[in-house]
Amino acid sequence: MNITTMIGQHFICGFPGTTMDEAFKEAVRTHKIANVILFARNIESKEQVKRLCEDIQALVRAECSTDALIGIDQEGGMVTRLSEDCTNVPSAMAISAIGESSAAYEAGVITASELNALGISCDFAPVLDVNSNKANPVIGVRSYGDTKQKVIEYGLAMVEGLQSKGVMAVGKHFPGHGDTHLDSHLALPKVLSDRGELEDHIEPFRSAINGGIQGIMSSHILFPALEKEELPATMSRSILTDFLKGELGFKGLVFTDCMEMQAIGRYYGTVEASLSALQAGADMVCISHHVELACKAIDLVHEALSDGRLSEEELSTSTQKILLAKSMLAEQDKSDFSVVGCQDHKQRNQSLVEKSLCLVNESGFLLGENPLFVAPRLFNATYVSNMHDTLSFAPEMEKRLGGGSMVLSDDPQAEEIELVATKASLYTSVVVGTYNGHLYTGQLNLVEKLAKLGIPICAIALRNPYDLAHIPQSVQSYATFAYRREVLEALAKVLTGNLVPTGKLPVKL
Repeated sequence: MNITTMIGQHFICGFPGTTMDEAFKEAVRTHKIANVILFARNIESKEQVKRLCEDIQALVRAECSTDALIGIDQEGGMVTRLSEDCTNVPSAMAISAIGESSAAYEAGVITASELNALGISCDFAPVLDVNSNKANPVIGVRSYGDTKQKVIEYGLAMVEGLQSKGVMAVGKHFPGHGDTHLDSHLALPKVLSDRGELEDHIEPFRSAINGGIQGIMSSHILFPALEKEELPATMSRSILTDFLKGELGFKGLVFTDCMEMQAIGRYYGTVEASLSALQAGADMVCISHHVELACKAIDLVHEALSDGRLSEEELSTSTQKILLAKSMLAEQDKSDFSVVGCQDHKQRNQSLVEKSLCLVNESGFLLGENPLFVAPRLFNATYVSNMHDTLSFAPEMEKRLGGGSMVLSDDPQAEEIELVATKASLYTSVVVGTYNGHLYTGQLNLVEKLAKLGIPICAIALRNPYDLAHIPQSVQSYATFAYRREVLEALAKVLTGNLVPTGKLPVKL
């Protein structure tokens, strides 16, 4: 294997459309990029994504003489990339609300069976972060809970389910993104906890490593207790080599989170930081959006190998590890394409959704004959969510249950709140959907205003359940963990008395 082909094995890149564009194909031909990450932008149907994966493999095999590792963020809930003709399981927090770790295993099996059948060999899941910070803008429902025990129990079951069906599981975001109040897509978070305090966040990764997880993804976060220099975990040799590989004994593949995120791009530069990540001990560098940046990074790696800034021996050892992982994945039994979005998976998944719903506060709510449904549209709450979905809670629920509907602003202000309250007085009840209301507090101000009208009010947290800590006791409230169609279907049953929610909140409000 020549040096260019060897370097290309260490990069995992994306492209903008539902087929590979010429710029990406050229990058594979010239810079031997041998791995791909897929997003919702690349997927319109199960047939199309299967063809796309076949095309990717054909190109990479022809140009790089190895298989492509094809990865995806298929966590469940709001972080899913597959189209609706596939099965998208509930979020981590929804799964743990069911109260049985077998649910996480089942979610992993369903997910991996379908990914495997589509030709996707690597799932950037599960999230192993302990969501200890309620104001965390990016993890929240992506975590199994706010204790290490909950995350270990459910996270390891998900890993087992994924890997039992031939898909590599990648735990993220090492050594823990749960205690941040900043989103590393937009800023550079710093966790000031001492080593002892970090242990609760590290423990799920230690347990997953001991349990045989095949991949770990680094976080773009500063941890002064683990790295004395002003370097995020992704670029820290102390964290990736000495700690993760040395002290924790991880032998699998180390992936970086996307190097175009602002935590890296703005503060260190995507190209330069990609070299730093390899020097630190990462095996796979992820550049998700602009393949030309990956080409520049590969050119820089060439230079660094020539002048000794990067050890050729270490890179070669890492390359062998990647090739072994690809061989292992190629030997896994393949699922039949007929399992993708099959009736059995859809039914089992809807059952998981229904079991996850939580009644948080009981107030004797009755819908009545003429309910009003109110909620913000599905907006981009975090940069990891999908924005190809035009689902809107209020009109959807009106369609299912009658009454009226109003679509709110993301963060309604006084004038809009007054308008909704005036209209609400004409209805038998109001059902308010909140979407990260603990961060967009106008939504919670609206619920408070409606609670004073003297008619039955119900609040439904359509993402993070932390919204419900601020809801008046007179308001019936439910946690659903995701703003998705299958959740609305289950909610319609709950509101009409045809389903009794049995989920239990896996976090403290």
